[in-house]
Amino acid sequence: MGKDKSIFLSLSSKVLILLLVALVIGILVVDDISAYIQGLLLGGIFTILKIKLMENTFKRAVEKEPSAAKALTNAHYMLRYVLTFIVLFVGIAVPSINGVAVIIALITMKLAAFWQGALEPKTPLDGSVEFVEWEDDEEESDF
Repeated sequence: MGKDKSIFLSLSSKVLILLLVALVIGILVVDDISAYIQGLLLGGIFTILKIKLMENTFKRAVEKEPSAAKALTNAHYMLRYVLTFIVLFVGIAVPSINGVAVIIALITMKLAAFWQGALEPKTPLDGSVEFVEWEDDEEESDF
């Protein structure tokens, strides 16, 4: 992945593709298409929001001390799970929203993450990869 391209754009585009596939399949299978589309929209919007929240959390965490970073990531992890529970509850409690579609939309984030991982080049385990140490051109090295 390029340095100028954020993980948010990459994962969000994969989530949108998976949501379109789920929409096409759902239109062929489901009786109440309107409720299904509303469920996909609710879950899809929330899934993309969760990806953005994770990206922001990780950007903030790398600037903190390890203990503060751990506390921040744990707090945001719990916040995302509480929000996910609320979205699931709304999707199941409201009769005009298909709860299964909400669950499918929430699962697309996991599928997009697996998809993203499958696209990244594998690192050989035999030690054939060399890591180049970065040196500042202005300062002399002790080595």
